[in-house]
Amino acid sequence: MKKWSSYLWKLIWVIGLFLLTIISYNIKYKINVISASTYSMVPVFWTNFITLFMWGVYLSLIFIKKWTIKINLPLLICVFIPCFLFSLFVPLTTIFSLSLPIGGIWFNKALSSNLIEIVAGLTFMLSIFNNLKSESE
Repeated sequence: MKKWSSYLWKLIWVIGLFLLTIISYNIKYKINVISASTYSMVPVFWTNFITLFMWGVYLSLIFIKKWTIKINLPLLICVFIPCFLFSLFVPLTTIFSLSLPIGGIWFNKALSSNLIEIVAGLTFMLSIFNNLKSESE
């Protein structure tokens, strides 16, 4: 039975992947329609941030083997926090007039790739549920 539960878990994950794809597409479509009628791009950027962050969280579910909270501090501090802060930059610039002194074309390309939000969500979960074996194990 243990062998089949592993297959069932992965099959449920794939079904959830399709459901998340459909749901996020529908949400983005509705938000685009609303913002086209109100001439405001603020909801589009915030929806993009939230859905991509949730994609990262969902993708991390396949990598977590043990659901015990054990913080991986280097991953949290060195990867999650910078990625999360950089991914918040675009939505916050729609509300406030922000600019970074280190900007430039490379920064805009990195932010427009939409990978930073996904990495932030992925590393958030992986840094909370640390699966790394310690040296004593």
